[in-house]
Amino acid sequence: MSEESNEQHLEISNELEFEEQKTFVNLIYCQLSLGIIFTYTYITASILINLINRIIFLTYKFRFNYFFLFLQQILCLILFAFIGRKNATFKEKAGEISIKDFKEYKFYYISFSFIFLFNVLSSFYANQIVVNTTMFVTLRKFVLLMIFIIDFFFANKRFTKNTIYCIFMISFGTFIIGLDDFTTDYLGYLMVIINNIATVTFIKYTERFRKLTGFSNLKLLVYNSYLINPVLFVLIFISGEYKNLILYFSSDPRTRDYSFYGLIYYLSLSCIFCIVLNSSFFLSNEKTSSLFTQLLANSKDIIVSGLSFIMLKDNNFSIKKIIGLIISTIGAILISSKSLFENLKFGDRKYYIQIPDSNKEENKLEITSESNKLEES
Repeated sequence: MSEESNEQHLEISNELEFEEQKTFVNLIYCQLSLGIIFTYTYITASILINLINRIIFLTYKFRFNYFFLFLQQILCLILFAFIGRKNATFKEKAGEISIKDFKEYKFYYISFSFIFLFNVLSSFYANQIVVNTTMFVTLRKFVLLMIFIIDFFFANKRFTKNTIYCIFMISFGTFIIGLDDFTTDYLGYLMVIINNIATVTFIKYTERFRKLTGFSNLKLLVYNSYLINPVLFVLIFISGEYKNLILYFSSDPRTRDYSFYGLIYYLSLSCIFCIVLNSSFFLSNEKTSSLFTQLLANSKDIIVSGLSFIMLKDNNFSIKKIIGLIISTIGAILISSKSLFENLKFGDRKYYIQIPDSNKEENKLEITSESNKLEES
């Protein structure tokens, strides 16, 4: 068997292994898949960090991207270092973190850090250039379509008709939303397209890493917090950003058009939700596919647009925008409902199928029923 065939076989085996493993959390009246919990945690964190970052960039005019990312990653480093020593579950999920492990897989870790840096910085610049939240959300929705095209045409993945219909509804609604806001802001559009490419690269790289190595993506996140901070620290000085940062904070308090304590509050929130966002995204991406993670995440956009209208006053809603948001959000809600139904079950009844010619306990297949089909038969 050729090396290419071995690699393909490894990818298929790993993919099946991750898809089959589904852990359920016992709630009061039902059980919910751990993967879907991480997905909705990611969606919630994404909503909050989108709004918080836009407030920081547009209201407080805080546009020191290297320093901002440095703050986030320093907090990640401190937290991971603390949790890594104290929490056994985190150790199990992240796996071995050591110099030996780094040397063996250094190509993956270093490559990921550059992709991560490119993705986050392009997101910061896109947020700052495209002022209108609805237009920014509209352009960012095409990440879903890009992932679908890659998976369907290049990775030869197959999807149900309902999934394709939902993707079509989201993309079509996105197009309608953008009709009223289309201007000649080509630089802003270019920046968001670059950010979309960086996001797709980021998502697909994490999938590839998990399939080829079998390691959790949390390992990437931990190593990234160690690797990226020295790079950002150097960039702060090489770019001269530190000079503007000193001027920003040393201005006369009486002439400032922002609250110092308000800025610190939002910066702190952004750093906290950055950790929640990245961690929950990686864990969600391991339990569900990247396409479904993005499909579910699209249900947040009507919330982001609505809250931005209230908090930032940067949206002028029209009939086209409302219709577009409704169409795209219905598509996202439909796929969200389907996914929630597949990851939710009631009761704890267990059914066993005995494999023929075997009386061994380990050869029993345990099946937890999500419906009453077996009971009816």
